[in-house]
Amino acid sequence: MPDPSLLIRDARLDDLDAIFEIEQRSFTDPYPRGLLKAFFYLPGVYIVAVSEGKVIGYAVGIVRYESLGHVVSIAVDESMRRKGVGERLMKETIERLCSKGTKRVRIEVRQSNIPAIVLYTKLGFTVEGKIKRYYADGESALLMYFNVK
Repeated sequence: MPDPSLLIRDARLDDLDAIFEIEQRSFTDPYPRGLLKAFFYLPGVYIVAVSEGKVIGYAVGIVRYESLGHVVSIAVDESMRRKGVGERLMKETIERLCSKGTKRVRIEVRQSNIPAIVLYTKLGFTVEGKIKRYYADGESALLMYFNVK
C-alpha cells in the first residue's frame, strides 16, 4: 500500500547530506558528494521523496542535446524499498524531463540489478544495448531507453 505521507518535491541544497548518505548506502561505486552537488546546476530534474519529514530517496535526470533525458542516478533508502517509492520517483523524473522537451529518456543499470530492470521495463523502458565493464568493479551495464509517445 502506498505511503499516504509520501511527498515528491524538488531537491534543495540542504537535502544534500541525506542524498549523499542514501547514495553511499545504495551503490558500490557511489558518486562523490561534489558531483551530487553539481547536479543542482545542470539543466534537468533533481527530486527527492520525503516521508514523515525525512528524505528517503532521490532521482537526478539531466537534459542532453536538448531532446535526450538521462537519468543519472536514482536511489531509495534500503528500509523503504519495495514500497513504490522508486516507481514514483522514476515516473516523476520521466514526466518532468518530458515537460522540458525530451523525446527519449536513457538510463544505465547493472545487468545484475534485476529488480531495477523489472521496474524500468514495467515503466516502458527497453534494453537497446550493453556497455561492457561500465562499473568500477567491471560489471557491464544495460542501456535502456524510454521513448516519449
